[in-house]
Amino acid sequence: MQCPRCHESLASETLLGQTVNRCLACDGVWLDHTELGAIVRLNTVSTMPKTSVVAQLDEMNCPKCNTSMTSINFSHDSGIFLKKCGACEGVWVDSGQFELIAQYRAGTPSIQRLGAACADVVRTSNKLQFAQGLLRSRLLSGFVAVGYLSFVLVAIGSLHLFLSMILFLLLPMTCIWFPDATGNLKGVSLGLGRPIISETTPGDVVALCGWLLLVLPLVALWIIR
Repeated sequence: MQCPRCHESLASETLLGQTVNRCLACDGVWLDHTELGAIVRLNTVSTMPKTSVVAQLDEMNCPKCNTSMTSINFSHDSGIFLKKCGACEGVWVDSGQFELIAQYRAGTPSIQRLGAACADVVRTSNKLQFAQGLLRSRLLSGFVAVGYLSFVLVAIGSLHLFLSMILFLLLPMTCIWFPDATGNLKGVSLGLGRPIISETTPGDVVALCGWLLLVLPLVALWIIR
């Protein structure tokens, strides 16, 4: 095959594990359609020679099938335009473009900092979502409530205490299972002589209060033990 730019013969060589055809005159490289992705994945700035990018021709013919090639924007938004054959799907990479691709994939320092900041936000968001899921977990709170009732019924054997425990669990379980609906309640009082709720409460705060009530028997048992 001949170089589509300077018409010199292309020499076969190995580049990052792939057999490619390079022009020894202009240093351009011809790749089959499967070779570009494999090279790009291993390509880093340090592995590619720092050569200048030559001016691109408006029209170039494929060195393999002599079909007119078209310009493609690598990764759609990189601004690095390669030549691709629509027939055999081979790609021509000009001198210096491998380095530009490596720099584009690595990103600028500002882009890297932005990416790191976005990753931190995602990690923080995931932790908050996990904590919120625990606060509102019906399975976990139900397991604790069943544990209380089983202990009272089996270990103590008091039906009166069992019914009292059910009444006690109604409020914390309601706060945990239905925190948003409970937090939106206004104009009600939690008991005789207590102030009337005049403002809504965030659901997570309601669920947290429900858990504080739910673990109260365990705290009391630990204290009097």
